[in-house]
Amino acid sequence: MRRALTVLASTVATFVLVLAFLFIPLSLVTQQYRNIVVEVVLLLGSLWYVTRVMRADRRERRAAEALLPPDRRPARRVPRQPITFQVRETLVAMLIWFVLVFAFDTFVLGLGIAANVGIAFFAAFMLATLTVTGRHMMFRITQDED
Repeated sequence: MRRALTVLASTVATFVLVLAFLFIPLSLVTQQYRNIVVEVVLLLGSLWYVTRVMRADRRERRAAEALLPPDRRPARRVPRQPITFQVRETLVAMLIWFVLVFAFDTFVLGLGIAANVGIAFFAAFMLATLTVTGRHMMFRITQDED
C-alpha cells in the first residue's frame, strides 16, 4: 500500500511539474507575474519530491540486491554509450529557432517583447532539443545498421 501511494504521489508530482513548466509562458503572455512565482515554486517543489523519491527507491533496490547471494542478483545490462553532441551545435540550433519563433510571434501574432522573449526561449529550447536529438538518433540508427 505504501509503495502504491509513493508511485501515485510521484506521478502526481511529475504531472504538476510539467504543468507548472508549461504555464510559465502562458503567465508571461497574460501578464500574470504573480502566477509565475507560484508556478516556479510548484515546479521546484515537485522536482525536489520526485528526485528524493527516485533516489530513495534506487537506494532501497540496491540494498535489497546486495543482500542476495551473487548468483541470484539480477544481471545488470551494459548501457550503450551516450549520444554526445557539441554544445556549440546545440546553441546554434537554439539561436536559429529563437530568431524564427521570435520573428513569427512579432510579425504574425503581434506579441510584445516580454512575452515574446519567454515564449521564443522556451520554444527554441524545445525545438533545438528535438532537432539535435533527432539528428543524433538518426545518425546512431544508421550507424548501428552498419
